Parts: sequence; structure tokens; C-alpha cells
Amino acid sequence: MAITLKNGMMQFFSKQSLKRITGSKEWWFCLTLVILAVSCGKPEDKQPGNTNYVTDMGVAYLNTDLKVKYVGDKACKECHASIHQTYIETQTGKSMMKVTSENLIGILPQEMTVLDSVRNFYYEMVQRGDRFFQREYRLDPEGNVIHEREMEAHYIMGSGVNLRNYFSVENGMFYELPLSWYENDIKWDLSPGYREFGNVRFNRYASERCFYCHNGRMQTSSTAHERYVAPHNMGIDCEGCHGPGELHVAEKHGKNIWRPAGESKTIVNPEKLSSQRRMDVCRQCHLQGQSRALRGENGWFDFRPGMLLASHHSEYFTEKIHLEAFKVANTAFRLEQSRCFTESHGATDCIICHDSHGKAGTSGNATQNANCQKCHPPDNLPGEGTRFTHTSSDNCVPCHMNQTASDNTLHGVITTDHWIRIDANMTDVDWTSKREDPGKKPLTRLVPYLDANDDGSDTRLGIGYFTYFNETDNRKAYLDSALKYLTLGRKKQGATAVGEFNRGAVLLTLQQPGRAAQALQTAVALNPKLAEAYFKLGEAFKAQNVFDLALNNYREAKSLLPDEPRYAEGLGQTLILAGQPAEAAAVLEESLLFDRQNSHTYYSLGNLYALTLNDPEQALSHFKQLVVIDPDFPNGYLNLGNTFAMLGQHDAAIRTYEKEIIVRPKSINALVNMGRLQATTGRVKQARKSFLRALTINPNHDIAKRSLEQLPK
Repeated sequence: MAITLKNGMMQFFSKQSLKRITGSKEWWFCLTLVILAVSCGKPEDKQPGNTNYVTDMGVAYLNTDLKVKYVGDKACKECHASIHQTYIETQTGKSMMKVTSENLIGILPQEMTVLDSVRNFYYEMVQRGDRFFQREYRLDPEGNVIHEREMEAHYIMGSGVNLRNYFSVENGMFYELPLSWYENDIKWDLSPGYREFGNVRFNRYASERCFYCHNGRMQTSSTAHERYVAPHNMGIDCEGCHGPGELHVAEKHGKNIWRPAGESKTIVNPEKLSSQRRMDVCRQCHLQGQSRALRGENGWFDFRPGMLLASHHSEYFTEKIHLEAFKVANTAFRLEQSRCFTESHGATDCIICHDSHGKAGTSGNATQNANCQKCHPPDNLPGEGTRFTHTSSDNCVPCHMNQTASDNTLHGVITTDHWIRIDANMTDVDWTSKREDPGKKPLTRLVPYLDANDDGSDTRLGIGYFTYFNETDNRKAYLDSALKYLTLGRKKQGATAVGEFNRGAVLLTLQQPGRAAQALQTAVALNPKLAEAYFKLGEAFKAQNVFDLALNNYREAKSLLPDEPRYAEGLGQTLILAGQPAEAAAVLEESLLFDRQNSHTYYSLGNLYALTLNDPEQALSHFKQLVVIDPDFPNGYLNLGNTFAMLGQHDAAIRTYEKEIIVRPKSINALVNMGRLQATTGRVKQARKSFLRALTINPNHDIAKRSLEQLPK
């Protein structure tokens, strides 16, 4: 940013583009999940005509129809009190809860604060009465606090057997907090992945896919993405494995339930399902590939126990399967690699060892070993002269099911590897490769592990590559693969709304806005209610400087989801470019009503009020909030200092420039602006130091040279 003179006044503000840049993979993950779906024919396990329930082994499961409603586990408790009581004490039953003094297992006050040495942030959990807050702060070289931010912890995710994550809720959005409690290490530390792959601080929020497995069904907002309507379920409830209970409860209360000819049930008992469907009840949350794509018009909450999981979504793995490392929620995949599973034709499934109604995984060594000995009686096992002499009382698990950490939760989590094999305990675990930047590894190919293998397979694989690009490895080759398969899918099954949406999104990412707009226009023609497609159309037209069409599409997106802050932000940014600053300010202020954590919006409004609307007081309030939310935001402290200077608050401006220099030691603009204010206020010695320091960074900086020459000798 060059400092220039205009009408004799110093120009302080950056000319940085107001276009929002979302570089974090977590952000892309949360945005793309809204639309990962492909149109296709009815799943093969649905019945013809007007009925939409699953039939398995001659039994119709009526509650698999998507129209059947969830009722909550209190309704189940009326008839199943004893089972309910044991279940709510399991890991799944305690998967989510409100934060209270009674259920907080972490040690408070903390024995020591947690330091992110890369970004120079300190973190601590603080209790004030019956409320809990996570505090972030930063120190200057003298140990003074120069930045501080807090968010209240409202909810816990995790039973506490391994760890507990904390969430703050604002306007229905669940923001993950940067500190988690690690039970195995008995300590507070940065949340999973924050230390290994980058501290995203308070900017990660829970998507539908997160809640799909970590909690009971959440009621989603009809006016915005990734927001949830209270009251919220607490813990994975009965209906997560048995399906929605509306019909079953009505039947037990004496109401007449329509039934088809033949045998039918109003609730699913997983034990009564065929082996694949029974396994899929568990696999809905314990099969985690490297990427995924929803099928048809499905949402994440549309799977019902009793369905085939492949009728809901596809899962993709990279070509190489690792013996030594696995994802924390991938136990079903690992089990399915075992000869125990394959040679028993699926009979060795989850429920032979795990009692889901009791303490999960604690049925006792004797029970688990008895399962092993059904096929491996001790008398038939190797004896003397082998690695280990077996007896009937041996515990099979320590040798044949390795206990290790997992590659997406690297610190503090212990997981049992369900890939049963002879020498599992001898696997050498080396996490070095898992901590490396994926972009430095050889390119890989995605292989479908779970897929319906229908006309939409190529389209879903294209979405899988796009997801892999956004979440894991942002090399262009994965975008090229995404475009290739999305194009193949279009040829095979014809244009579909979500297929064309994703093709347009890929083209937009490839900086081909003209082609992107064509695909996105096809998407909205096929589905006029696809709000995200209108938003992307706005982005595509804005990139081509066709502001009238961009504004029309942003407004259409906003009319469909009026509380979605990204839509308001896109509209406001485009109004600025179109020369309509007053309306832009109003729209951007509205977006803050729904998302007060968006640093980009505060930055845009600050610049708008300072540079265009001549309201430095309003600019000051927005820049102040900006540096609280993100003290590392480019030019954040700089423009806050400039605004203090505009208002004649020179000491505040100088202190703010000093913070900018701590964050960015080579910020010439902060040094020069600070030097000029120091000179104006008679602090000539300090001004000289500031100009000289600027010139050590850039010896040819013209303003620094002239300003230094103009100082009194």
C-alpha cells in the first residue's frame, strides 16, 4: 500500500481488494457440505408407487419413509426406561451436553495456559460463577497484554473417554472453541488439528455432517446454512440407530397405523436387519473416507437406519491403505479389511462385541475373547516355539487389535484399530508423514469404497475430488479431476441441478467465470430453489464486472435464505463496486446481525465509512472490533491507527501502529505513518527511529526519505 497525498491530506488506507478471501480448508469444508448431492433415480431399496419405505427380508420398515418424524428419546423412555437409563451413560448417549459445573471434567483453574507458539496466542478456560469462557490473549515483548478475545462455552461435544471439544452458540451457529480437554493426557490443549494443521482459533463451526454423527438429529434453520433451531438434542439418541419414532409411538398409544400387505414394523431393530443393512447402521458414522458425496437430493440428516448406506452417500479413499494410521471414525472400514469379517461373510460385525445399550466396548475381555474362540479355539492355535504360546485365558485384543492414535486427531486420542490381524501390535507407527503438508506428497487417485454404482457415480466422484481439493490438498490436479468426472457424469446421466452447481463451482475456482456462469444458470433452471447456485452466479458475474447481473443473483439467493450472512456480504461487496455505498453499508450491517464473527465484513465497513461515507467514528468502531476478532487481519491495526489519526487521537494511533509492527515487523506503512505522527507531536527522536527503520526495510521508500530529511536537525 503506497502512501500518497491528495488535496494536501495524507492517504492512510490500503487499496486492498474488498473481495473476501477464504483460504482455510475448514471454511470451504463447511460451505461445500450444503450442496454435495447428485440427482439420480430412486434408491434401489425404495418401493414403487407412492410408498417410500424400505423392505428388508420381506419386512417393511415404515419409519424409513422420510416423512416420518423424530420424536426424541423422552418418548422412548416411557416404555423402555431401564434400557434408556443404561444407554444415556454410554459414550454415544453422552456425546453432547450443555456445559455445567457438574459435567466439566477438565481441571480448573488450568495448571498452565496453552501456548500456540506459531501464532503467539495464549489460551485458557475461565470459570465465572456457573458460566465458562475460553480466553485468547497475546503478549508484547515486555509481557503486556496487547490482544484479548473471549467466547462463552455453551456446549460440550465428546463423552470424555478420549477428549471433549467445546462450542459457543450464536444465532444458531455452533463455533468450535480452540481449547479441548484430553482425558488420556489429563490436560488442556489446542483442539484436534489446530496444532498440527493450523490454528483456526474461533473460526471453525459445526456443519450438518458434524452433528450427523456427534449428536442426535438437529433441527436446521430454513433461512440460513449451518444454523440450528433450539431446543437442541443432547447426545446421540435412540432414533439414531432405530430410526424416527413417530409411527411407533403412535402405535403404542393405540392409534391406527396404515400397513401394507405382509409383515411390517413401525421401528427398526438393527439386530433383525440383513447383514449389510445392520452393518450400515454402524457405518453411517464409523466409515470415514478421505472424501465423500451425497446421493440424489439427500441431506446429511436423510439417512434412516434400515436403508442401504450407499443409497444415501458415497465414500472415497485414496489408493494406498495404511496399516499404521487410520481415521478416528473409521473402525468399520478397518474391520472390513479383516479376514474375520470377510471369511465370516459379514457375521463378525460390530454388535457381537459392542452392546450399544450398555457401556459401549466394555462387555468384558471374557465375552470378547469368547467371540474370538468360536473360530479360533485355543487348542488349535500355535503353541511352543512360536511368538506366543496361547492359552484359553489369554486376552486376544492387545496383540491382534492395535491401540494407537489416529491421523485426524493426532494428540491425546487413543483408538483401537479394528483391522484384526496376526501381528497388529507390531505395526510401527510413524506419524511424521501424517504431519506433512499433503501438497508435498505425490498426487493420488480417489477410489470409491461405498457407492451405489449408478448413472450418478461419475458426478459423485467429481464432487468427491472437489471436496478433497477443498478439505485436504488444494493442488490444481484435483480440480481438473473434479471437472473431468463432473463432465463425464453430465454426459452419462444428463444435466442435474447439483451436478451443474458443482461443475460451476469448480470452474469458478479455476477462474473461468464465464463457463461457470453457464453451468450455474443450468443449475438454477433445473432447481429454482437452489440458493447456493444463485450466490455462486453472483460471484461469477462479479468476477466479470457485470455488476447488475451479480446484484440480481445475490438478491435472489438472499430472498431464498434471508438470514444467510455470506449472501448479504456478497451483495454488499458488489454494491460497493457498483458505486452504491449507502445501500452497501446497510446490507453489510444487516449481515452482522447474523454473523458477528466475520472479520471481513468489519474491514469492509470500516473502509467504507472512512473512505466513502465520511464517518470516521463508525469506521473506528468497526476497525476496533476487527482487531479483536482477528489481530492478524492484513492492514487491520494499520487502518485502525489511520482512523485514530483522522480523528486527531494521535497517541491512540501511535499505540495501534506499534501493535501493527509487532504483528508485521516489516510494515513500512505503519512505520512511516507512526513517524509522521511522532514528528507532528514533537517526538522527533522517535520519529527519526521510525523513518530509519522503514528505510532499512526499503532504502528507496520515497516518503520515508523525504520525511526523514524534513525533520529538524
